[in-house]
Amino acid sequence: MRNPAQLAAALSGRPLLMREASVPALARELGIAGGERGSPLTAFFGRARRAIAGRGEAEMRTEPLATAPRFVGEPDAVGYGWVLKDGVGILEIDGPLMAEGFGWGDTWYHGYDTLHVAYEEMIADARVGAIWEVVRSPGGVVDQGLPELAALKRDHRAASGGKPIHSFIRDGYSAAYWAASASDQITAARESGVGSIGAVVTHCDFSGAFAKDGIVITPFKFGKRKTDGSWMEPLSETASASLQAEIDQCGRWFVSDVLEGRANLTEEAVLATEAGCYFGDSDDPELSGLAKGLIDTVATARTAFATIRELARERLASSAAGPAPSASKPASTQESEMKRSAVLAAAKKAGLPENHIKALSEALPKAEAAEDTPSDKDDDEEDVPADEAEGDDAAEGASQDNKDDDDKAEGEASAIAASPEAKKHPALALAAIQSGQTLAQFRASAAVAAPARTSRLDQVMAGANRLKPDAAKGTKGLSGAVQARIEKNRGAQA
Repeated sequence: MRNPAQLAAALSGRPLLMREASVPALARELGIAGGERGSPLTAFFGRARRAIAGRGEAEMRTEPLATAPRFVGEPDAVGYGWVLKDGVGILEIDGPLMAEGFGWGDTWYHGYDTLHVAYEEMIADARVGAIWEVVRSPGGVVDQGLPELAALKRDHRAASGGKPIHSFIRDGYSAAYWAASASDQITAARESGVGSIGAVVTHCDFSGAFAKDGIVITPFKFGKRKTDGSWMEPLSETASASLQAEIDQCGRWFVSDVLEGRANLTEEAVLATEAGCYFGDSDDPELSGLAKGLIDTVATARTAFATIRELARERLASSAAGPAPSASKPASTQESEMKRSAVLAAAKKAGLPENHIKALSEALPKAEAAEDTPSDKDDDEEDVPADEAEGDDAAEGASQDNKDDDDKAEGEASAIAASPEAKKHPALALAAIQSGQTLAQFRASAAVAAPARTSRLDQVMAGANRLKPDAAKGTKGLSGAVQARIEKNRGAQA
């Protein structure tokens, strides 16, 4: 959902996976007044124009906020909507969930798409030993991106042989709980809110108000059921039955996915909640999410983070102390696989479709093989007698090697920026430089890339508020990315 108009359309007729009591508040926030005469969309656009006019030249957010609870301290690194701290990838999910994330003024509404990208990054990042999401959301809209997000988490969580994924719920209702249910563990504070495993769609009938004002609306339609559910007329029996069937189907999908993620629950137990909302825990079992099996443990956010941080440390230490590279895969092979993962993640950020991503994964090994082919110069260097590299010359040579590596990395970034492929695919080039790709890897990406999409390019080249560990303040575009790469290399040698 790329703009508030689409959100308004969703709230006006789309099924919602949201706590019912939260819908009016969100509608008011976005200017959709259910009691006003006329179309809810008309009211929305009127209020939106007034809100935008009052903002003047205020900055409009174009990328998701990357934040963490204040008590965790300064992050070690920042990604696309997530931060890294002590080996833990932290993702805060705050506010209503949409199909596609978008900025509304200086506020960001998460989309299933942006959350999906954030999770893909954390899963692929070798620095992330475990993932911790902090949820404060009333729910969201029905969209295919939600079950896809839940499936991604289930496929890569510790229970499936991946990284530990824990959810801490401050408030997690409906769609937000659906996403959280795919985690290895759900923790909530005693005072937290969980549940609302259900779906809702609201119909507003303005026909009586129009009749009172002497307004007659006559729709001309092709198809008997074309106006079923319209706010211009009373709800017919067929329209009512159709909407109920739609909601029932959404509910079945919801329950099925929750059961996939929560082995401790049964279908009978979930249905028995009747979409009720619960505290994290309560003296009354009928009000307790813990008693209903919706969460695994009750704890504060600090305690929950300490638990996942320890799991991250253990996993990272285990990976570092694993078998020697020769016992499984050569070190060069492991390094190549990590580079390929970074290249594929960068390509996804740049907007390549899935079929191109697949083609790229097949092309990368060939590009790396061509890049690693020894040149005549390399052969000559190998013929130099070993005794010439002894003593002080050996230390000097090692220092020179480090400098050569830095120069090579800076040269690769500059070569990418100056290449013809960068002119055709600037967004992909920017992502390639930021992820430390070589020119050969970037060319392999560009070879399978479709023409750059204008909307995506506009966001990337507009200097979005993305905090990266290698980002330099005040720099934009390809030249800024090259400078950031150079400064990072120099900083590593300081």
